[in-house]
Amino acid sequence: MKNSRAIFLLLAAVLTLDVSGQEVITGLIRNRQVSDAFRPASVLKGATAEEPVPLPFSDDFTGDSIFPSVTRWADLQAFINNTYSVRQPSAGIATLDCLDERGLLHEGASQAVFPADRLTSRTIDLEYQPSDSIFLSFLFEAGGVADLPEAGDSLTLSFWAPEEQKWYSIWQATGEATNGFNMVIIPVTDTRYLMKGFRFMFTGHASLAGVISEPSQAGNADHWNIDHVLLDKGRSVHDTVLRDVALTLPPRSLVKEYEAMPWRHFRQAYLSAMSPVAPVKYRNNDTIVRNVTRHVTITDMSDNTVVRDFDAGAANAQPLSDVSYNAPLLYTYNTTASADTAQFMVTISLITDDFDPKQNDTLRYIQKFSDYFAIDDGTAEAGYGINGQGSNNAMAALRFRSFLPDSVTGISFCFNDAYDNANQRAFDIMVWADVNGRPGALLGSSDGPVASPAGEINGFVTYMFDTPVRVTDNFWIGWRQNSEKFLNAGLDLNTAPAGRQYFHLSGIWQESQAPGIIMMRPVMKGSGIPNSSDNGTLINNLFSLYPNPTDGLVTLVPAEGAPDDFTIDVISSSGALVMSSGNTERPDLSRLAAGNYMLLVRTRDGRPLSLLRVALVK
Repeated sequence: MKNSRAIFLLLAAVLTLDVSGQEVITGLIRNRQVSDAFRPASVLKGATAEEPVPLPFSDDFTGDSIFPSVTRWADLQAFINNTYSVRQPSAGIATLDCLDERGLLHEGASQAVFPADRLTSRTIDLEYQPSDSIFLSFLFEAGGVADLPEAGDSLTLSFWAPEEQKWYSIWQATGEATNGFNMVIIPVTDTRYLMKGFRFMFTGHASLAGVISEPSQAGNADHWNIDHVLLDKGRSVHDTVLRDVALTLPPRSLVKEYEAMPWRHFRQAYLSAMSPVAPVKYRNNDTIVRNVTRHVTITDMSDNTVVRDFDAGAANAQPLSDVSYNAPLLYTYNTTASADTAQFMVTISLITDDFDPKQNDTLRYIQKFSDYFAIDDGTAEAGYGINGQGSNNAMAALRFRSFLPDSVTGISFCFNDAYDNANQRAFDIMVWADVNGRPGALLGSSDGPVASPAGEINGFVTYMFDTPVRVTDNFWIGWRQNSEKFLNAGLDLNTAPAGRQYFHLSGIWQESQAPGIIMMRPVMKGSGIPNSSDNGTLINNLFSLYPNPTDGLVTLVPAEGAPDDFTIDVISSSGALVMSSGNTERPDLSRLAAGNYMLLVRTRDGRPLSLLRVALVK
């Protein structure tokens, strides 16, 4: 992953609105996972307990909750996750940013530096003597995959003196890049802290990203990641080694191209679509060689049956080293269930020494097969859009591959919130054919939707086409905006575009320079799509054709209600546009090579009327 400073350089180029159109990357104004999960009455139930926490006080932020544990922490503003860094020493980090416990921008957020997220311990029983050698240690990282704090921003650590009822500033890091996570260890020797009721607090001081005159670009900024917090007695300044072998990065899809795809497509292409390996990513944080056994379990969630379970071998992990191991996977997803969807739980685990902490040795991933394709991992770390002069009618596109002839019925978008709903602007949804790895002929579009953040936890809204758009092989989906204003779509910074993402400005398609995947997904019609009729008509019956097969000339026969004025695009079996013609009922295909083609008949303004299959023989 590129340095987070580079990620937001595109934003710096649009700090004035009279610049030419370009791609823009900005921070989130809302963390939907947090805002949808926040339940103050239930989440905070244990946070006001009066009994002080005994030593040792420790947290490596492993677990399923997105909030800090109320058994250790007194506030909920930090976001517990495993996606805002790629350098974490173990699964789970606490991220401090500009969004509060509701997942919304702090009320005092501004372009001036302000105190943003806090992570405050519960009261701790620290009734000890200075000779008991108490130290607080933690790891911190500036930026991670998201926004790097600026020079005026900071992460601070404060101690609470119970008798004085006062906070004291103890340590501070300024906003500059860190090489991954840095270790800090601080002695607690002052007697004003060595008593019951002691607390400590991390505070992220931030300055809001974005352009005040363009509210849709204002967003989250200045991320600090914290991990492996430990307060204990009997320590020394040299006690900085984590005696822990742990899984680090979250598991991802075991399907080569997609995080999710329609079940019927997978079953058609399972031999080529299934990954031959299950990646296992872990780290030996110890200073000695540690022996590790990798284990993989796959469970069919339709009946909770384990369908694959194996040890992926044992190996020595070198000290202070990351390990990326590809476990051979002699398996392809299958189920006895008769549904059109399927889900499998993939469990990756480590078997380590008995003294090794176990809470970060197991991670799980749900592999979903439904009615849509997904490249993104489902979580947005930033926002994406096209903005500036000349960006009216700008387009963004993402490439997918259909393993069966199918129809796109709609597109699901993850749009971010913006100030005063400033990004709720009209746009058109589009599907294009693929021509040599970039968007080609427009296969279908529908106009009129307004960008709107969803109410669901994953933040997706589905916009439907007026008529399903027929696709085969490679195709592109995306939008065409109706203004020069930023739409602010979710951007997954943990998935590389890999040449699958383009944008259109000034009459040309260009490969996107965004450091992640725009979060949009084609929804497929699936098993309910119509088959070819005898006359070869798909989509509707406004036109038919004969003869089929043909040696060149074909005749289009309009049905009642078909318009007199139309255009014809001829598309190869790979989805490439190979020929276009104006209003004619007898297109001549004789100059094309023998093979199977589709004739897309459209109105002059681009609305699809019929998609006709034809076989050309010579």
